Amino acid sequence: MIATPLERCILKDDEQEQESQALIPIEQQTITFRNRPIVVVRLPDGRPGVVLRWICENLHIDPAAQVARIKRTEIIAGDLVSVQVQTEGGFQTMPTLVLDAAPYWLATIDTKRVKDQAQRLEILHYQKEAVAALYVWASSHKAIEAPKNLVPAEPITKPTTPEDDAPLASWREYYQRMLALVDWQMDIETWRGSVEDRLEGVEAVTDLIPEILERLGPPTISPAHQNLVKYYVEELRKATGKTRGAIYSNLYTAFEVPRYQELLEDEWSRIEQWFTTQIEQAHKQEQRKEQKRPAQRSQETLFDDPGEPGKQ
Repeated sequence: MIATPLERCILKDDEQEQESQALIPIEQQTITFRNRPIVVVRLPDGRPGVVLRWICENLHIDPAAQVARIKRTEIIAGDLVSVQVQTEGGFQTMPTLVLDAAPYWLATIDTKRVKDQAQRLEILHYQKEAVAALYVWASSHKAIEAPKNLVPAEPITKPTTPEDDAPLASWREYYQRMLALVDWQMDIETWRGSVEDRLEGVEAVTDLIPEILERLGPPTISPAHQNLVKYYVEELRKATGKTRGAIYSNLYTAFEVPRYQELLEDEWSRIEQWFTTQIEQAHKQEQRKEQKRPAQRSQETLFDDPGEPGKQ
């Protein structure tokens, strides 16, 4: 599949209506994943989102088709929004997926329908690793601005206590100013408490990132390489006469895995070499046996029974 131009990534069916409804993000950043850019935004309500255009371009998939597929998927259709994104050509309205829906969307991309091996591996990397990278950005500490009403036009200070014989108007003004001071101090304390709660929540999520990455682990072999493992096992069985179970058992021991699906993609060259070496050794042993057989037949001829009398 070939990536389409930028225009196909912008919603076109009802472009004017969507532009009027497009959200203006409070934050836009570009992160790098596997040496390629991904544009992420923080929506006005604080939710993180990922702009589909760059992920689609990186994976060489049609963004318009992905937008249509998301709209047809009821569970995440409501998480697709239009956002004003700053580009080199100015602001453009682009489809953006709320980050919570990104794992489901990526996981439903069918790699079995992708013929190009490099593209299939890239999609698998995104399915297994991109979400964790996006959540690292989303959970990073960000400045929490104080509400504007906490910064008064004039400094609020404690008023001077009137004299005992001051008129009632002075005492009335004194208490009004004291009330304003106390209200302002209470607002400050409330805001500080909310900031601490939010920071504690961010820290809790951030602490989970290493565990998430550890659970994901390194990528395992692709479906194409899994099929090659089955092919090599069959070839080795033919060459050695061993059972498939014995070959798989030796493979699991050599690479310390419980099943072949958990072999690591980064070790594929070693895995392939393991098979080819054993197959070559088996062929060489068979060739040596073939070379010994004529000599054995010659020796057997020398010691054959000369036959019955009269047939010499």
